[in-house]
Amino acid sequence: MLKNLIYPFLNKKVILPSPSLQFRFAAVMIIIHFKNRSPYVILIKRTNLVKNHAGEISFPGGNFIENDVNMLETAVREISEELGIKIKKEQVIGHLNAVRTLTSRYIIYPYVALIDKIPEITDTNYEVEKIIDVPLIALLKSRENDLKHQQQFSISQLPRFTYKNEIIWGATARILDQLAKLFSREINF
Repeated sequence: MLKNLIYPFLNKKVILPSPSLQFRFAAVMIIIHFKNRSPYVILIKRTNLVKNHAGEISFPGGNFIENDVNMLETAVREISEELGIKIKKEQVIGHLNAVRTLTSRYIIYPYVALIDKIPEITDTNYEVEKIIDVPLIALLKSRENDLKHQQQFSISQLPRFTYKNEIIWGATARILDQLAKLFSREINF
């Protein structure tokens, strides 16, 4: 049912990063899985060992490298490296619109994968401080305006989300906001 709800609104074309000296490119995977028939999504808290966005909450993912065929391959590779989860391309149902980070020069391509159940995650790499498995609808309902960053960056209507005292802001919040808009068409928030 969830796939039927959001699938028509997702983009499905292949994405290759455009050559640009101004930006770096990354891809993330939004893994929607189910517990007791309720959708959950996996987020990670990044360690302080990473160069960019240390300590922030994000979707698993990372940098495009030359060996990647396209941005989807980047997302699939990164989820495997960070969490040991093997996503099959047929589990990826599409992607949302790319977002630009506010504090670094990244353009991030968010892909959406639907899987019934995630495998047990037994090992993560140095980039992941902790895994946060979140009930998707409750997370989307936590949306509020991010007044602090709206003022800091002079951008109106920036969203932020909260889960168990973890603040989700920036590019990850703007990706979640896209999901919230898809869901709000069918589910009353």
